[in-house]
Amino acid sequence: MEENSMPITSFYPSHLREIFTDRERELAYLEQVADELIQGRPRYVALFGLRRIGKTLLIKEQMARLLEKGDVLPVYIDFEEICTAPELFAQRYVGWTSFWALTKGQDEPDAYLTASSLLKVAAASSPVTAQVAASLQDELSRSRTDASLMLKLAFDFPERLAKELDTPLILFLDEFQEITVLSHYPGIGDPLALFRAAIQRQERVAYVIAGSAITVMEKMVQEHRSPLFLQFELLELSSFTREATVALARKWLPGISTTAARQIHRLSGGHPFYITALARRLGRMPWDGEITPEVVSYAFILEALSPEGQIYHYCRYLYDVSLQRARGYGVLKAILQVLAEEEGLSLSEVARRIAKSPSATRGYLRWLMEVDLVVEEGKLYFYRDPVLRYWVAHMSKGVELYPPWPRREGLRHLVEELETKYRRLSSELGLAKESEVRELLRRFNGQVVDGALLGVEGSIKLPYFRQVAPYRSPDGKVEIDALAENGERWAVEIKW
Repeated sequence: MEENSMPITSFYPSHLREIFTDRERELAYLEQVADELIQGRPRYVALFGLRRIGKTLLIKEQMARLLEKGDVLPVYIDFEEICTAPELFAQRYVGWTSFWALTKGQDEPDAYLTASSLLKVAAASSPVTAQVAASLQDELSRSRTDASLMLKLAFDFPERLAKELDTPLILFLDEFQEITVLSHYPGIGDPLALFRAAIQRQERVAYVIAGSAITVMEKMVQEHRSPLFLQFELLELSSFTREATVALARKWLPGISTTAARQIHRLSGGHPFYITALARRLGRMPWDGEITPEVVSYAFILEALSPEGQIYHYCRYLYDVSLQRARGYGVLKAILQVLAEEEGLSLSEVARRIAKSPSATRGYLRWLMEVDLVVEEGKLYFYRDPVLRYWVAHMSKGVELYPPWPRREGLRHLVEELETKYRRLSSELGLAKESEVRELLRRFNGQVVDGALLGVEGSIKLPYFRQVAPYRSPDGKVEIDALAENGERWAVEIKW
């Protein structure tokens, strides 16, 4: 695509669009949201995934496609940027909505971000915008502002503007979890309740809320006490498949072999940020001959363990920002170090390793899960990010690499250790997945589900199983990951 045909090049530069890879499932999903909005059926989507997994890039790609079609106007608002004081939030929420809807991203946004300046730029083009800007300005002139009223004006504004323009809007609200900051101000109450009250009255606006705080976002839309309970569909942005990793790697390294690109996938876990950092590292280094899987391992070690590496700095940031406000900092570090050495530990095993009671350890683990460093699967605990696990394991031992870089022979022991760790990781994750599936079978209790989930037509009633356990025949020749029994038997083999 020619750069001048792209309506929002400053927001979504052409070089970023050129490296956009995969995500066809998610784009099709969001396209369906837009189609249903045009038909008068607004939907609300919660998009979540790890930091730097590509949520914002996906949003930008979808916005570009919507702007090219023109049937729906997209609006992008970064809540991390605007969730400060409620007075600033209300002005910028209205301002960014006006900016995108009225200019399609082709103007300078600064003139839209305060009530006074917005009143000037919108007076001629949008009476609704001018009216809301005047109401905000009037409230700001009072000695004591009504923060709740200002938020209501802001949250109601997109529907009013969509009606005036006779065009539906999709609001992409990035880092949406930051909205909770507003609850700290007097007179606000729960901002989520105000937000829900507004969107329930709207017919011309769909919402896509996105966030990197996975656990917080899940609670926000899934906990029954949350005002947004059952209001939003969940759309998880996962790591890349091997095929997508190969495609992205080849955008940076056109000549890389499939074998080497798959090694990038193996070491990066399919995380796009790690894939990109590793590919760029490989592109900068003067290799003799082709890039082999061993060369990829060498580059990964330098990228992860050198303070000059992007992966190193990202892991340092993730580690520090997650723990900086924590109580019991030393204990949390100890747990992370224990799990870096050996994952898949139970609560009692973690407690024993750190010499704490199980009840106290449970609290620390719960906190680590809240900040998305650790995940619980089948009552066992794992790192959510395997690359961070690798980094913590080596930082806790003081293993850092500085230039001049050692020759590959000097790092051979780290390459061999890396291979051993990833073989063990694959085995541990396999065991964890088996445990997860057995736990799912234990929850069967007469539920009726779509038979397509199990490869059959029609609906199927799930049986209750008296016993679910792995099976090994007496002669050791037959092993089954899960044998579920109660009159009938289900034998389950897990492939992933």
